[in-house]
Amino acid sequence: MNLRVYEKTRYQNIYRHKKNKNYIIMISKPVKTSIATINEEKIFRIDDAVKIRDNPKIRIQKGAEIKCSDNFDSLWIKYIYCCKYELKLAYNTVKQKEKIYTRYLEGKITKKVVKLTKEDIALFVDNLICSDKQKNHIIKELKAFFNYLIKEEVIITSPMINIKKYKVDKAEMKFLTPEQLKKLITTLDQEIINNKNIQQKTKAYRVKILVLITFSLGDRIGETRALTYNCFLKELCLVKIMHSINYDSSSLNFLSNTKNYHSQREVSVTEKLINEIDQYKTYLIKEVNLPVKDNDLIFFNYSTNRPYSDTTLRKQFYEFLEKAKIPKIRMYDLRHTYVATMMQEGKQLYHISERLGHSDYSTTVNQYGHLSNKVKREIAEITDKYI
Repeated sequence: MNLRVYEKTRYQNIYRHKKNKNYIIMISKPVKTSIATINEEKIFRIDDAVKIRDNPKIRIQKGAEIKCSDNFDSLWIKYIYCCKYELKLAYNTVKQKEKIYTRYLEGKITKKVVKLTKEDIALFVDNLICSDKQKNHIIKELKAFFNYLIKEEVIITSPMINIKKYKVDKAEMKFLTPEQLKKLITTLDQEIINNKNIQQKTKAYRVKILVLITFSLGDRIGETRALTYNCFLKELCLVKIMHSINYDSSSLNFLSNTKNYHSQREVSVTEKLINEIDQYKTYLIKEVNLPVKDNDLIFFNYSTNRPYSDTTLRKQFYEFLEKAKIPKIRMYDLRHTYVATMMQEGKQLYHISERLGHSDYSTTVNQYGHLSNKVKREIAEITDKYI
């Protein structure tokens, strides 16, 4: 800071131009830089300068001019700020990006981004000490980062073009067969009807509703946990999926953004499913004496005034899988169960891609294409009966 031109103010990191009387803010994070304008206008009010200094969200949303060097680390931090405050990506999505950066990228790419080539990136990833599966995650995140730089006009073309992912054997996808799903629901129904213990009965009912919703919608478990009763529109037989549960335990806000913009969607549901949820709500009010409201989360713990944690729901889910004597799967695998069931019923992937909240049909094919091929083989084998 040139103190011949600018003078200190009583506010830390805020200086005023001696002649023009406008303010300039010195920022050390995410990068060491200075902000002299906002919305292309100089800053003349000290209150505005303080707000810009103290709130990174304002700096981005209001268009504060952040001068950033073209080294990889500085631009990556700016990219993460964009993911949080402009794109408003889900907490877990941003956390994964930050984890990959800290573990594999921070301080490792020293060449200026404008000079990076495909060969530079390919060699860098190839030399990383991690599994091929992890290298594929890194490639995916780097592609998103360089696409952001193109959008910001930092670079013209991405060095990630034509960089292929490593061949990795896909882990076997777990899901319940229709028979196993029926067995699980039957076990839950028996527990609800026969168990005299109100706590155990309520636990079984909670797991049943969780299974019915996630299997019926094919949504992500975080989206299921973020649903309220009034998300289900009975007259239209629709459910609005607008949020995911907030996995940030330090946040006072229970809801977070969905994985991406395309994950916000309306999904057709049956009247039967809506009736099941209405009956569960009535049960909580009349038999458990809970003050349930329409805008309450369906999976809300009224004892703690917080949503049921992922750990609690998972533990209860596993308990009834064991009672039903069926293979252990994750709650998220109910989404896979939905897809596998639809494939077995002869539905094509493009029919269900939008329902899953995928931004691109290719995502659905990459994740579930092998299930489609399996069904096609089974159909082909059926013809053996007639040969």
